[in-house]
Amino acid sequence: MEGVHASSNLHHELGPGLAIGPRHSVRLIEYPRTIALRRPPVLLRGSPLVPDQFKTQIDEAESRWDVLRAKRPEYFDGGLLAVGGVTRNGHGGVTLTVSPCPYRWYAVQGDDLDLGIRPLGVKALVRNRAGAFLCGLRTSQVHSYPNRWEFLPGGSVEPEEEPLQTVIRELDEEAGFQPQFPPVAKALFFDPCSRTWEIVYELDVSANHGEATQPGEHLNSGWFPQEQLPYPMTPIAERMVDVLLNVSS
Repeated sequence: MEGVHASSNLHHELGPGLAIGPRHSVRLIEYPRTIALRRPPVLLRGSPLVPDQFKTQIDEAESRWDVLRAKRPEYFDGGLLAVGGVTRNGHGGVTLTVSPCPYRWYAVQGDDLDLGIRPLGVKALVRNRAGAFLCGLRTSQVHSYPNRWEFLPGGSVEPEEEPLQTVIRELDEEAGFQPQFPPVAKALFFDPCSRTWEIVYELDVSANHGEATQPGEHLNSGWFPQEQLPYPMTPIAERMVDVLLNVSS
């Protein structure tokens, strides 16, 4: 599905892993599961997912996890919230039905093994006083979209968290910042490549400088004005630009 088609006359290097240029061919804006939000989403929490729900597939999933852990011991089997349903609840809101689930069942999914697990995550457009946005270059070792730029912060909603708590926690963990005002939920996206639902927030910070503080996840990071966003970006980051930045600019 992925492809990068860069024209050399439009592509100029800015530093290690950093460039500005045309965006790649995957355009998630074409997918219908994009919901603008005018109020925070509501989580309807269900019981944890259990192995019996997946029948014979679970044995293959557990076997694949053992193989994956042998190759990538840094992978950690934490908890996540799997989205089972998304329903508009009127007045620009949505209700998400979610259930706790082990990360490992999500991590081993692929085209030939799909357990139907769609984690709930958060992403944010973080703007500083100069109007620039915080972005980070993903390493080659991450689970999805290696070596591509994304907006920071982002992460999975843990089973005991509300999404608003997650985005504030991730902002502190990934960049060491606190929001000036409460983050505002602006959209809900589905990413078919990573099989995740993402609540997208906008927030402001007072700092004009600073960078990501988790080098294991990002090779490079920095602040970029809208007209100089780094390239190549992840498809979900491109959709954030299309839906939230280009519309409002």
